[in-house]
Amino acid sequence: APDEPAPEPAPAPPRPDKRKPQAAGTGLKSRLAAYEILKLVASGRYLDEAMRKASGLEPRDRAFARMLVTTCLRRGGQIDAVLGVAMSKPPAGRARDAIHVMRMGVAQLLFMDTGAHAAVDSTVSLMRAAGFERMTGLANAVMRRLSREGAALLEDTDVGQNCPGWMLESWKAHWGEERTAATMELAMTPPPLDITPRADTAGWAQRLDGQLIDGRTVRRGFDGDPTALDGFSDGAWWVQDAAAALPAALFGDLKGRHVVDLCAAPGGKTAQLIAAGADVTAVDNSKPRLDILKRNLDRLGMTADLVRADGRTFRPRKAVDAVLIDAPCSATGTLRRRPDVLHHRAVADLAGLAAIQRELLARAASWLSPGGRLIYATCSLQHEEGEAVVADVTGAMKGKLAIDPVSTAEAGSFAPALTGDGCLRILPSDFTDIGGVDGFFIARLQSVSP
Repeated sequence: APDEPAPEPAPAPPRPDKRKPQAAGTGLKSRLAAYEILKLVASGRYLDEAMRKASGLEPRDRAFARMLVTTCLRRGGQIDAVLGVAMSKPPAGRARDAIHVMRMGVAQLLFMDTGAHAAVDSTVSLMRAAGFERMTGLANAVMRRLSREGAALLEDTDVGQNCPGWMLESWKAHWGEERTAATMELAMTPPPLDITPRADTAGWAQRLDGQLIDGRTVRRGFDGDPTALDGFSDGAWWVQDAAAALPAALFGDLKGRHVVDLCAAPGGKTAQLIAAGADVTAVDNSKPRLDILKRNLDRLGMTADLVRADGRTFRPRKAVDAVLIDAPCSATGTLRRRPDVLHHRAVADLAGLAAIQRELLARAASWLSPGGRLIYATCSLQHEEGEAVVADVTGAMKGKLAIDPVSTAEAGSFAPALTGDGCLRILPSDFTDIGGVDGFFIARLQSVSP
């Protein structure tokens, strides 16, 4: 479920530093917010955290700011390629952040159907408001040129330019050229809104005018604030991608069973487990994330035993029936929702993440009662974080932990993602018939008595 909105930042004081943004009208205010968000993302902040800069905007302006930011992040490679033709070199030094203003201008002109005059004028106005008065002439010249030549220049680019080379090469090696290309095309589009009701899913699909997926998920198009929809404030449902709702559903009957949910925040899967009748211990090593989880459960009227701990050192008081690990990962399967991943991840990250994932999986397997089940899931398209991790851990445990194959009936709409050994490798491009989904790897494993 969405985080609670942060308070609106205080207006900027009169600027001793000419680079500080100035107050502006509504249209410019949303663009200034988008500019600040892009700066934060470029400095390493996650998009959802950076979006708090827009929390004080009216809903329509906040939605515009988010669309502008996500378009810049999704299309960054193509935007920079076009700008590279129109500008001799990017701004540097104290004016380096002006590149975000130019990127926003190109995004509006080439990808958001903003009229040429409005795109040029708003870019020049934003350049001035952001404190780059000396660059307004350049902004005007570049944007006017792109209003004439931008469409032709865009035709010489490719969506693959928006993705780091290491990521594309990995996908091509494991999933093939065609599925990689389709996944990148899908990653350039805004995602639908997926909802998991706590009960009466069919009824909520009708009330929210949505599509029902596997009896668990209600999917609908929506570009506003989901908290304003019917049922949110009453705790009737939470936001959760259709693929993300599958792992918790693969345990079978959970009534009265003790389940440990590792890396549990923000709590979508925790809520699923509770709704299924499980006694849940939700573990996360971050206090802010646990606070978010608690707020979300409070809204839903649900309770769990919340524990702040590192899953690699945590140990339950006694053996448990089931463990769900939604492991920390590169999140390359969530590019539509989190386009900042395109800018934050490097190939060097994978080894460290895979090491954590192996530790979590091996540790959690030791908590299981004989015959207990463990679901291991990552929202990653990287083989190193899915198939390779499961193979390493099950091999090291010498027959004490084995893959428990998921059946076609259990997989439902996701049956095409079943692998030969009964795991699921969900690629967004394989589900374009329902509008695509987040990419996931899911393995169900079982403790085997010696």
